Amino acid sequence: MGLWNDRIRNHAVWETLKQLGPAIDQAASKEGIDAASIDSLERMRAVLSFTGKRLAAADPFLSDLRPFNNLNVALTAAIAGVQTFTSDGNSAHLTAANAQADEVLANLPLVQAPASNDDLTTIGESLSAYRTALEKHLAAALAAHKVVKTQSDANVASLATLTAEIAAEKQKVATLATDFQTQFIADQTARAAEHTAAQTERQTGYSAKLTEHQAAFTAAQAERQEKYTTTATENQTQLTAAEQARAKEHAAAHQDRQEKFGALMIDYTKKLGDQNALFVEQREKAMKDSADALRELTEKHDVAAQKILDAIEVKRSAVEKLVGVIGNLGVTSGYLTTANHARTAMYVWQVLTVVSLGALIFFAYQIALGRPADDPTRFYQGLATRIFLSITVGIFAAYAARQADKASIAERRNRKLALELEAVGPYIADLPTDMQNKFRIDLGDRSFGVPEVDGKGGENSPSPATLIDLLKSKEGKDLVAEVVKVVQAAK
Repeated sequence: MGLWNDRIRNHAVWETLKQLGPAIDQAASKEGIDAASIDSLERMRAVLSFTGKRLAAADPFLSDLRPFNNLNVALTAAIAGVQTFTSDGNSAHLTAANAQADEVLANLPLVQAPASNDDLTTIGESLSAYRTALEKHLAAALAAHKVVKTQSDANVASLATLTAEIAAEKQKVATLATDFQTQFIADQTARAAEHTAAQTERQTGYSAKLTEHQAAFTAAQAERQEKYTTTATENQTQLTAAEQARAKEHAAAHQDRQEKFGALMIDYTKKLGDQNALFVEQREKAMKDSADALRELTEKHDVAAQKILDAIEVKRSAVEKLVGVIGNLGVTSGYLTTANHARTAMYVWQVLTVVSLGALIFFAYQIALGRPADDPTRFYQGLATRIFLSITVGIFAAYAARQADKASIAERRNRKLALELEAVGPYIADLPTDMQNKFRIDLGDRSFGVPEVDGKGGENSPSPATLIDLLKSKEGKDLVAEVVKVVQAAK
């Protein structure tokens, strides 16, 4: 099968249609459903039949997939509503399912299907099925009504019999209640008299017992109070005697401790005075020894320090000379580095100049000795191309030569400065210090921060960067003269 046929024939909506029919049958077979629920289920069955016929008549090649998706969603929701009604019997679920059926009917016109008599047949079958269902439920309702009417008549006769029997039983119950009430009143009067006599007897016995217990409690309380008073008096007497004995013992012990403390304080005072005198003597001796040692140490350190200062002064002069030499080397090292870099650049630009001049000679040879073409136009086009290449290579050759000259001049100048600055130290080593400093200051004024004068061909002279610059230069003019000569010779 093809792709466009399979996407319709294998759509999930067909399986959903198969599930909706059994769900409706199961809900219709539920006992005790009302007429509105039956009507809702039959409408769902009619929508199912009409939808199946319409979808079966649709051409897969002319059908859009979106209506089928919408139908599948609505039918799935309708199945859920019908199944929920089957489980709990709430007719609101059938209302929601019929709302989904409305969505199905709204999307059915979007399905491209030819009009046929099957639609009318489906509608007729739905009406017939609806009438059959109504007749079935009406016959069931009439049979149930007949049974109920028969049972109702029997229940009416039974109720009449039960009414007579209940009236007789009520009369018997009223008689028995009157007898029981009379007997209960008599028994209640007898029990009240017996209770009053027994209560009077219990009250008399309770009063006698209470008087007896009160007298016994008073006698026991008096006896316990007398014993408590005697015991308290004896304890108080013993406590007073023991307290007096403890006070005498405490006073004697305190007096003994006071005498021992006084003797101990006198002894400690004497020892403390002796120790203090000994400490004073040792402190004075230690201070004197410390002063003598400090004076001796100071004298020795003064002599040693003076010797060290003299040696440092001698070393300082040598270090100053050495620092001057090191400073000269540090200054000249930068000039030497710059001179070396300039020499390397000079070599590079000279090599590029030689290569460019070789290329220029080759193009000139091609212009001078090249065979003229049969077509003058092609000859002049080739000649113009070779001339343009020659000029381009000439520009680069002139630029490389100029850069080589500038690198050479910079290398010579920096190397000269390095040699002169390196020789400054030995040159002024024998001069006095003030003359050496003056010489360095004059040399620095002439060497450092002095602006360079741009001479012809100097380092700061502009380099030929364009064709106009090259033509203005001497090399450019010579190059143009040579090209003109070559062109004239070629003619």
